[in-house]
Amino acid sequence: MAGTGTQQAAERAADRLVAVRRGGAPIAGLGADAPRDAAGAFAIQAAVLQRLGARAGGWKCAAPPGKPPSAAMLDAAGIRKATGPEPLRWPVPPGGRIGIETEIAFRLGRDLPPRDTPYSPAEVEEAIAAAFPAIELVTSRYADPGAVSPLEAMADSIAHAGLAFGRDVPHWRELELRSLTVRQTCGGAVQVEKPGGNPSGDPLTPLVWLANFLPTVGLRLEAGQVVTTGSCTGLIYVDGGQRVTGGFAGFGEVAVELG
Repeated sequence: MAGTGTQQAAERAADRLVAVRRGGAPIAGLGADAPRDAAGAFAIQAAVLQRLGARAGGWKCAAPPGKPPSAAMLDAAGIRKATGPEPLRWPVPPGGRIGIETEIAFRLGRDLPPRDTPYSPAEVEEAIAAAFPAIELVTSRYADPGAVSPLEAMADSIAHAGLAFGRDVPHWRELELRSLTVRQTCGGAVQVEKPGGNPSGDPLTPLVWLANFLPTVGLRLEAGQVVTTGSCTGLIYVDGGQRVTGGFAGFGEVAVELG
C-alpha cells in the first residue's frame, strides 16, 4: 500500500493534470510529484479519472522489444464505436490540432483475475470477445511531451484523449495481425500505407503483457474492457475540421470527423 506521502503526491499530480484537461495551460512536468514506479503512475491515472467523474473502460498498452512496456487507463466515456457508415464526430477547438494513430484493439469477453501462474498467449487470446480497427486521439497535458520521463507520460495516460473504433471483425483469428497493411488518410490524402507497423510486432504481445502485469500492481483486465495495442502508423498531428480514416486491409476501417 502506498504511504501517505506518496498518496499526497499522486493527488497533487492529478490536480495539476486535471487543471490542464479543464482548459489550463500545459505544464512542464510533475516535478517532485512525478511517480517513481508504475503503481504510482496508475494511482495518478485513477485519481484523474475520479476527479473527472469518470471510470476506466479499457486500456492502451505497448510492449516494444528493448524498451520499457507501458499502459494507461482509458476513460470509458471517451471510448466510442462507429455503428454505421457515417464518421464519428470528435470535438477539436477551432485552430486546434490533435494527434492521430491507427491501431488494432480488442474487447475482452471475460475477466483475467490474479493467479499464481502467468497467463499464456493462448489463454489471453481465448478471453478476447472481439477485435476491430481503432483510431486513438492523442493530446498531451505537457508543454513538451518529449521532455518528461516515461513514468510522467504514463501518469498522463500516455497523452490519451479518446478512442474511436470500428465494427467487430468476425474472422480476426484467421488473420496474421502483425502483417496487415495499415492505411491512414486525412482530408482524403494518404498519410501512411504500409504492412505491419505495430511497435510490439504482434498486437497480442502487449495485451498478454498487460494481463500478467496488472495483477502485480493490484489491478486486472475485466470483461467488457477495450484494449488498444499501440500505433501502427506513428503519431501524426492534424488540424481540426478534417476527416481522418484509419484501418487495415481485410480488417475494416473507422472514420472520425474532427471539429
